[in-house]
Amino acid sequence: MIKKRKGYSVLDREDFIEDLIKWIAETKNDNDKFLMKEDLKMLLSWNCKYIYSSESTNEYIEIKN
Repeated sequence: MIKKRKGYSVLDREDFIEDLIKWIAETKNDNDKFLMKEDLKMLLSWNCKYIYSSESTNEYIEIKN
């Protein structure tokens, strides 16, 4: 069971990676695109199944399997 963390949502890492790829393709804002690409690179390097995603920023934390 994954423990809840205040201010964070639990996401399936692979599903979120797919969402990021879609958002990168759709955005016209170069700064947003850059930030999303950096997030994507980081998340691709992780091996966990789930991540914590901050509800107020683009901060992510690995949830160890």
